[in-house]
Amino acid sequence: MLKGIDNVGVAVTDLARSVAFYEKLGFHKGDDYEADVKGCTMSSETAVLFLFQTRHSPQAVGREASLANNPPGLDHISFLVDDVNQSYAECRARGVSFLGEPEDQDWGARIAAFKDPDGNNLYLLQYL
Repeated sequence: MLKGIDNVGVAVTDLARSVAFYEKLGFHKGDDYEADVKGCTMSSETAVLFLFQTRHSPQAVGREASLANNPPGLDHISFLVDDVNQSYAECRARGVSFLGEPEDQDWGARIAAFKDPDGNNLYLLQYL
């Protein structure tokens, strides 16, 4: 029986650049992995990412906020935070660029949207 999610794997084009980016979000680099692919774990409390170096160049996938018209596949990662405004300010101070200011959503959350260096959709999320 499933107990939870162990990690989310993220293919990246430049491992060092992506490690530096996720460290700005408060993730800490864990174990290196260099068997069939070069990678490492990144963790922040219970959130664990496995970043690994891909040989492919990034291919932007058009995604809309409406979600229903987006292509199949993983769409985004939402990072749960206590205070979106505070986390947004802290990340901006560390050099993270956002797609806009934090906004309240009609489904009961406040979010701030941004992308990682390879164009993956990311959100800071606080339930209201």
